[in-house]
Amino acid sequence: MSMNIEHARPPLARVEKFHPLVTAMVFLIPLGLAAVAGWFSGWQWFVAVLVLAGWSEFLLRTASLNFRGRRKKDKVMAPLVEKTVACHTPDPDLGWVPTPDKRTENGFAIPRKGLRLDWTVTTDPDGRRITAPEPSTADATISLYGCSNTFGWGLDDEATYPWLLQAARPDLRVLNYGVSGYSLYQILLRMERTIERDRPRVVVLGFSPGLEARSVSDHHYLRILSEHGGTPPSCLSLENKNGKRALKRFGLEGYRHLPLSDKSALVKLAERRLNRLLYAGRVKGDARRKTTEHLLLAMENLCKKHGAVFHVQYLVANTGYREFLHRAGMNWAPGPVDLDGCDEAGNYAYRLAPFDGHPNATANRAYAEAMAPVLDDLLTNGSHRPDPGALGTSPRDEATESAIYPVF
Repeated sequence: MSMNIEHARPPLARVEKFHPLVTAMVFLIPLGLAAVAGWFSGWQWFVAVLVLAGWSEFLLRTASLNFRGRRKKDKVMAPLVEKTVACHTPDPDLGWVPTPDKRTENGFAIPRKGLRLDWTVTTDPDGRRITAPEPSTADATISLYGCSNTFGWGLDDEATYPWLLQAARPDLRVLNYGVSGYSLYQILLRMERTIERDRPRVVVLGFSPGLEARSVSDHHYLRILSEHGGTPPSCLSLENKNGKRALKRFGLEGYRHLPLSDKSALVKLAERRLNRLLYAGRVKGDARRKTTEHLLLAMENLCKKHGAVFHVQYLVANTGYREFLHRAGMNWAPGPVDLDGCDEAGNYAYRLAPFDGHPNATANRAYAEAMAPVLDDLLTNGSHRPDPGALGTSPRDEATESAIYPVF
């Protein structure tokens, strides 16, 4: 798995496949139906079944080529964007991690419109994206964990909010553990791997409710990952007989492929349906919600074990878990910007439009400014919580997070 988005399936990618029996059934069933029709009703019916299959293939190909989405936020994630990203390396437990001690040039381009965005990623020897040079007098470590929003997808090193926080706080050592495409479970695994070594005073999770689909191996998320060369681990919060919940952990598992799925729209449709069926049990009922809550509690318990203060920092306007955070007594703060906000010209004010929907440099500056007083509270008092009910409930588009997630 190379995580190089320049290729549909990178040479180093781990490609999951269905059992040969399942593959044989997918390809033999339509041929068997045609043969049965021809045997009992004559060769005309045999030809008719094959023509129907060919016509279905044509219609599916046409629909796939022409559909661009109806909502404005769909058009941000335009299929016309070409991406060249090669700043990750495979990991047997986490799936992928940033390549240690490396500087990579990455880019977005929309050739049809003559637009291009180039950005640079630099990592330290421990595989963290670098922040501003830390002073030798820093007396406390702040570890920032998260997905692509914390990593700083689409931005140069100096524009990410971890860099800006370090530049503004010379008394602190700020570490950026954000990784593009990560689920909350992968974040927990990386936290378990690094927290004892770093011994941070404060651990901040860059959070969005849209992350909940990732940890349980949602089939749509796995499909997007497979196109970019990613195979993640997953988990599921399960209730046992005595009413207590346990976190069942799975190894690396990915979206499974059928032969010729990249050539045939019908085969691709069958592939998607089979994956939906394979992972259907992961998303039943409130599995996503319970797993997300379980992971947040596991992160807080891990931090307490190592003497660190845990804080959930929203990076989006959707605060869908705030009631749970209040009940659990966790530290948290709302996001300072609404990624759906537009300027007077109707352009996204805080997204990397038109290349994709990730937070831009303006959003990252807002994150750093909003988090500065929060860090003061966490370092001084060990807590930061809005008053219960202080934030009103407003109707939000359920697809808001899908403008980013599960795309890196």
